[in-house]
Amino acid sequence: MAKIKVEYRDIAKMLAKSLPVEGSEFKDAVENNLKALKKMSQESKVALKSAYIFSSKAPKQDREDLFQELAIAILEAKTKDEPLAYSIARCDWRNWWQKRMTRANYLGGSLNKTVSDGEGNEVELGELLVGEVEFEAKICDKLEASRLWNKLPEIIKPIIQNRLLGIALVPVQRQQLSRYLRKDGYKLLIA
Repeated sequence: MAKIKVEYRDIAKMLAKSLPVEGSEFKDAVENNLKALKKMSQESKVALKSAYIFSSKAPKQDREDLFQELAIAILEAKTKDEPLAYSIARCDWRNWWQKRMTRANYLGGSLNKTVSDGEGNEVELGELLVGEVEFEAKICDKLEASRLWNKLPEIIKPIIQNRLLGIALVPVQRQQLSRYLRKDGYKLLIA
C-alpha cells in the first residue's frame, strides 16, 4: 500500500471550507483549525487523517457527510493504529460507494422525471409513486378491516360498532365482549 501524505493543514482547509468565511477570514479559520487539530489526541488525529483520505475521493457534494461518517466510525473504534484506522475508513468508504452506485443504477434519477398523471397534469414520478403507494396502503387497510369485521359474530358487531362510535357499553355488553375476546379473540389473528 502506498503511503499517502496528509498534512493537518489539508484537513484544516477542508474544515474551513464549510464555514461562511472568505479572504483573510478563511486564512484565520484555517490557522484556528490547525491549532485545534494539533491539540487533539492521537486517536482523533488518526481518525481525521484516514477520514480525510477517503472522503477526498468522493464527489464534492458528498465529501463533508462522508468525512463525518468515516471519522465517527474510526473514533468509535478507539484506535491509535494508523493502518487499522485506514482499513476501517476504506471498508466504510467501499460500503458507501456500493450503496451510492446501487441507488444510482436502480433509480438513475428516474424518480425525478416528469410524467403526466391520469388527468393530464405534469407531476414528478416520485410524487406520483408516493401517492400511489399511499392509496394502495389505504385500500389494503380497508380490505383488512372488512375481513376482520366479517369474522366477527353478529352478536358482537353492534358492541364493536358502539365502541368505535364512542358510545359507552352497558355492563352486559362489556361482559359479552370480554367473554368473546377470551374465548375466540385469537381467531381474528389467524387467516
